[in-house]
Amino acid sequence: MACRVCHNPTIEQFLDLGAQPHCDSLLLPKDLAHPEPYYPLQVCFCHACTAVQINYTVPKETMFEEYLYVSGTTQTLRTHFHDSTERLVSRLGLKANDLVVDIGSNDGTWLACYEKHGLRVLGVDGARNLAEMANARGVETWARFFNAEVARDIIAKKGRAQLVTAAGVFFHLEELHSVTEGIAELIREGGVFCVQAISLAGMLRYCQFDQVYHEHLTYWTVHSLDRLFAQYDLEIFNADMLPIHGGSMELLVAPRGTQAIDPSVEKMRVEERDLGCTQIETYRRFATRVGEIETELMGILRDYQAQGKKVYAFGAPAKGATLLNTFHITTELVQCAVEVNPLKVGKYIPGARIPIVDEKTQDVPDAYLILAWNFLKEFLPKKRDYIMAGGKFIVPIPTPVVIDKDNYDQYA
Repeated sequence: MACRVCHNPTIEQFLDLGAQPHCDSLLLPKDLAHPEPYYPLQVCFCHACTAVQINYTVPKETMFEEYLYVSGTTQTLRTHFHDSTERLVSRLGLKANDLVVDIGSNDGTWLACYEKHGLRVLGVDGARNLAEMANARGVETWARFFNAEVARDIIAKKGRAQLVTAAGVFFHLEELHSVTEGIAELIREGGVFCVQAISLAGMLRYCQFDQVYHEHLTYWTVHSLDRLFAQYDLEIFNADMLPIHGGSMELLVAPRGTQAIDPSVEKMRVEERDLGCTQIETYRRFATRVGEIETELMGILRDYQAQGKKVYAFGAPAKGATLLNTFHITTELVQCAVEVNPLKVGKYIPGARIPIVDEKTQDVPDAYLILAWNFLKEFLPKKRDYIMAGGKFIVPIPTPVVIDKDNYDQYA
């Protein structure tokens, strides 16, 4: 296929995670009698613009019209969005009645943070169930997939935006170029676009291969985003790293020539080059390391199995489905996954077919496999008593490790 960013007709595959089901298409008990659809999950590099991307697109309607990931579930995300709001309002000088548009606004957790500042807000999310949740809490949300047409409708009904945001969704975009065109239109008159996206540099540094799944079509660096934004007369003027989701970029973008370029942008470009983000050899080494992680993790899990010990998954995030299906982990090694999200409880992880149960009503195992490792700092204090009583956390990324009472303080 052609590059999603620059349309270069040839891209090079460097990692094949096999055929996998869509990670968030959780199964109901009645679905277990039937095979589910599987799609290729292969990662490629564009030698022309250095964009990293998967080479197969599951239709957005399949993945997002009913979505089970809810932003407000974890305290970590709620705190992150509060802090992001305060930082952006202060830095950009936003004032009462300015319009903030959030693309992929989920349940409205981020937009709700602007309420005390008197800002007008509008969410746009293709998941109807999440749009309903947001509207019910008083955050106006359109149940549509954002693109250039939606941007024109917003301008006609609400005016242009002073701030457009996209947190954890800019790699989801099937209509990448239409979305970017729409953003450029919305911020044309002095507005700013803030994109928060998982850092490809961080994925490489810590071998976060499980961040690869069908919802994540593209994996971004400053360099590859430069190539995209330049096509719409936009430029990045500030770059920062945030700890959320295992390391995310926060980039501020504006119409070309309207903002002074902060040195942080070039600093991040240099760091990416030094890490090898523009070289295919780096990605080939990344693929080799995935195989090593499989050997190490499977050794730990099989050792627990041989001892007759119970292992449960802690959480059932999208990234967890990638890890489980890549390594062919089923109920033979991990008996169930405990969750606090009621939208997931009672269902099964696709492919692996591991049941998802309510954490509050489930017994405790000998060890938890931490699939949502990006929230480890939040989980450890909550489970301190469990670990001190002899329980274990098996953390698969970046190097499989078992956290117990002897090394708890090192990780907490």
